[in-house]
Amino acid sequence: MPRIFALTTRGLEAISAREIAALNGAMVLETGYRRVAADYNGSLPALLTLRTVDDVYFDLALWENVSHTRAALDDLRVRAATLDFSATADCAALRPLRSPPVFSVSVSFVGKRNYSAEEIKTVIAAAVQASAGWLPTADDRQADLNLRLFIEHERVVVGLRVAAAPLHDRAYQHVQRPGTLKPPVAAALLDLCGAEAGMRLLDPCCGTGTILIEGAYNGLAPCGGDIEAQAVLAAQANAASAGLSLPLCQWDARTLPLHDQSIDRVVSNFAWGRQVQTGDDLEALYRDLCHEMERVLIRGGRAALLTNAPDLLHFERLRLDERLNLSLFGQTPTAALYTAIR
Repeated sequence: MPRIFALTTRGLEAISAREIAALNGAMVLETGYRRVAADYNGSLPALLTLRTVDDVYFDLALWENVSHTRAALDDLRVRAATLDFSATADCAALRPLRSPPVFSVSVSFVGKRNYSAEEIKTVIAAAVQASAGWLPTADDRQADLNLRLFIEHERVVVGLRVAAAPLHDRAYQHVQRPGTLKPPVAAALLDLCGAEAGMRLLDPCCGTGTILIEGAYNGLAPCGGDIEAQAVLAAQANAASAGLSLPLCQWDARTLPLHDQSIDRVVSNFAWGRQVQTGDDLEALYRDLCHEMERVLIRGGRAALLTNAPDLLHFERLRLDERLNLSLFGQTPTAALYTAIR
């Protein structure tokens, strides 16, 4: 049975593991820092439908006892020359590959070491070119295949990306603005609050529309808006790229034009204060937003909110169920889950 691993956002590992486990033929083996490993004998195209992960890979090797010193570069060169690339046939079953294939190398690591990611890429690329005859490129967009080294202190997990491009790069995301949310995080927030097909979903501060588009992909009935006209235009453009026509408005989320208890799920990314500047008093802004979200949520409805200021979230009829600490673009926002209890 082939082994795969997925990389995800720090803090969302359990959500991604749950999504992978729901695939036919998947058995989750390990959940670690930003990574979920599984045995998999299901449909290969099904792996490309994963929404909460950044990317998914065929597991090629696990290298132990890789030093933090520069001597490790020679060690990595030797180990890379022995990699088994039989999983390339699975990639070829999903898309055409050139002969010889053009490949890129990606590297991420946890822990200090005396060599850089660029030096690792150079060593690995040279070793694979010499042993397999593949042609290296520094531009992943030009590559047929991508090798990924995920280094955790002295352990290195080596993978071959299943898809041609990273799963987190959604084709619809043409227009971006400060504070634009990663689509897998949006999908994870929807999962966190139990959003299901047919439910009415609200993002009161929709930005470029990522949460609403991910919700529509899962069969929800989304509505949303933003106080900035340019954000609404960006969301409309991205929705159109996804083949969607969403009900989007320019509005002030502190006075929503929605009926009381008319929304099943509220999911939003409050990216103010660090990613997006606001001229308003942040505490007053949060107070008014919380009041409106309480008003429109049905009893038993849920809200999943991503914020750098979780202590400013205060509700009278919403119960705090869970908080997840994430690591995202050098920041540590909190995903907070609430349920309307009355």
